[in-house]
Amino acid sequence: MKLKLSCWLLIVFLLPLATGFYCHRQMMYTPDIILKKDGQPCISIPLSEVSFFNKNKQFDIITADVFQLGIGTLWAKQYYDIQNLGLPSKYHVQVGECLRFEYHFQENITYSIGFVTTVRGNDETKNWTKKTWDREFRIKKDTDGTVKLLLDLDAREDK
Repeated sequence: MKLKLSCWLLIVFLLPLATGFYCHRQMMYTPDIILKKDGQPCISIPLSEVSFFNKNKQFDIITADVFQLGIGTLWAKQYYDIQNLGLPSKYHVQVGECLRFEYHFQENITYSIGFVTTVRGNDETKNWTKKTWDREFRIKKDTDGTVKLLLDLDAREDK
């Protein structure tokens, strides 16, 4: 009976790990997005990422991109120097600070933005220190000139 149990445990738990069948699913995190006075979005890491004991926590931005469904990637940037063995560049932000997306967002287009962060000082090559951020939005201008920001499912609704 003991032999059957140990064989079962080996097959169910250890074999998938040994063969690489086990796959780690990375969680997606949701950034904050608001409209600035110039009508462009301010995309930032939410305040919930800091604790009472670590209010000055900084994040290294590893990659960032802007995507439009049906078109593809509109803008992408890697913030590490490949020629310098992947060491992080000097781009880091604090919670609530607008990220630098070097793209001019237009009205009435649904965008999907994404970026990858690690807490500043962590090894960015280690997956457990990374967070992947993703969100959809659309800047909508009504016929009366009112500009508003639509997020997630609202951004995908009929324009």
